[in-house]
Amino acid sequence: MFFSYTISVVLLSLAIYGLCQVLRDLWQFLTAPEWEKSPCMSLLIIVRNMEYRIEGLVRYLLQEAADNPAWCDIVIVDYGSDDLTAAILDRLALSDPILKVIHLASASRPTGEGLAFCQGEIVQILDFVNRLRVEDAGSAIRLVLRRE
Repeated sequence: MFFSYTISVVLLSLAIYGLCQVLRDLWQFLTAPEWEKSPCMSLLIIVRNMEYRIEGLVRYLLQEAADNPAWCDIVIVDYGSDDLTAAILDRLALSDPILKVIHLASASRPTGEGLAFCQGEIVQILDFVNRLRVEDAGSAIRLVLRRE
């Protein structure tokens, strides 16, 4: 079967166009694979009366967040502190937009109210009031960051 010159040119053009589209799709697949995109993560920290330790902890977390683009935000709930914790947190929140500080009375529910401010797809909760000792903060944060 013989094709006319016009039909041959059209078929060759369509073949080249299809090959270009396949190569473009392959390039996009190889350069931006979906399975390597990590979800955005929020860190919810509940604190009370930690004026001597909170600044070091928050500065460490802000440094880690700067090194890890998967972190959306760090939400710190000050749960009825009666020392300088609230003032320290407010000062630190002015320096970095990723840090959000919420002040609650001790009669409220800090986890439920703090979750409303988290924007990440994954939320890690560190509760230094009810669950975690301050001495264990480093190990808990390294566990969140998956570092030994």
